[in-house]
Amino acid sequence: MGKEFKFFLKQGVGAPPEPVVEKGDSVKRGQVIADYDPEKLSVPLHSSVNGKVKEVHEDYILVEQGDKSDDFIKLEPGKDDAETVRKAGILGMGGAGFPAYVKMGTKLEEGGYILCNAAECEPILEHNMLQIMEETEALIGGIQIAMKSTGAAKGIIGIKLKHKEEIKHINKFLKEKGIKDIRCLPLRNVYPVGEERALVRDTVNVLLEPGALPAAANCVVFNVETLCAIYEAVEHHKPMIDKYVTVAGKFKKFKKKGEKEIIHIPYGMMIEDIIEDFGGIDEPIGEILIGGPYTGRRMLENSAVYKLYGGITAVEPFAEAKGPLGIIQCACGPAKERLYEIAQSLGQEPIGYRVCKNAVEQNNGTYKCKDPGNCPGQAEHVLHFKKEGANSVLIGHCTDCSNTVMGSAPKAGLEVHHATDAALRTMGMPVIRKYDESQL
Repeated sequence: MGKEFKFFLKQGVGAPPEPVVEKGDSVKRGQVIADYDPEKLSVPLHSSVNGKVKEVHEDYILVEQGDKSDDFIKLEPGKDDAETVRKAGILGMGGAGFPAYVKMGTKLEEGGYILCNAAECEPILEHNMLQIMEETEALIGGIQIAMKSTGAAKGIIGIKLKHKEEIKHINKFLKEKGIKDIRCLPLRNVYPVGEERALVRDTVNVLLEPGALPAAANCVVFNVETLCAIYEAVEHHKPMIDKYVTVAGKFKKFKKKGEKEIIHIPYGMMIEDIIEDFGGIDEPIGEILIGGPYTGRRMLENSAVYKLYGGITAVEPFAEAKGPLGIIQCACGPAKERLYEIAQSLGQEPIGYRVCKNAVEQNNGTYKCKDPGNCPGQAEHVLHFKKEGANSVLIGHCTDCSNTVMGSAPKAGLEVHHATDAALRTMGMPVIRKYDESQL
């Protein structure tokens, strides 16, 4: 039997596509297995492997892989590049999963910008940096396609200053090709410079209101992997069927602390099969983390790789926190449910939960920061929990917010835990506490 690939119908923002295959059907790599409704915000779903449909469910399609050929069924180009990108099933792979064709269809005013998010904000993850070095032509080509589609006059690649080799490589490529309307702009080595509104603020000097789209600043934002996929769709008629993933942590394949590997795999691959390919888990562990340490989630049973997944980390056991424990949520970090999950892994049932005063609640219940990465201070929340009898506090804060917590919590006698601690300790990286631009 071949490996099973699980394709969830709902991968990102918008309506899920409708299955167009049945149990027993043979499918080819690149074949549409669920198609979109043209009247809805939706993209099609393609099989990433050759094989046979084993099951068709309400929320996923299961395909048993046959031969492992890398060939694929090519797309029929659309009437324009935006439609081709829609047919390719491309979603924003920076984590939000917004359909790329919508952004491609944005018509910017004169002097507009395509902003490339090359910050790769999440610690541990490095696959975007690999793509910059190995798929430079696709990245720059994707920016040029997006510029043409939106009418943008210029492109800016926002990348952390610490990635000096990647910056040098991009600048050399642009110079050799004589490209003058795209440039690299180094960003601070902090989290969350890759957040969409933070990127707009730090590149074109416009701070958008929470919930506002980059188009309000005459910009459209794509991340590295999305732009490379746009290039592949338009130039080579390739649907979105493959995914870069950073694999790290306590896998038996890794012999030294901090080792990691970047893999390029057909999306839909079962997480259990990736674990097996890396020799299994080096027990004991605290969790399998899907995504990055800040905004990732714990692996569920029978999980498979979504188009949006960027990382798989086998995390060491969690430390034990002193109780009672309070939680402070930051708009740029984990959601409430994830923070409570981590608190339980720390051995505590929280006595209270508070939200950073810079966080503005959105209609969908999530939060957006008034000024991402610039914190107003957390002393009020820290002192509240001290009065409630807490001995420790759990945070998931950005670099600056963490710094402000450390300015008050230790003085109040509170032990500080960060949502990223276990993952960072697994990799031998410094934990997020005092402000330090070198550690991200």
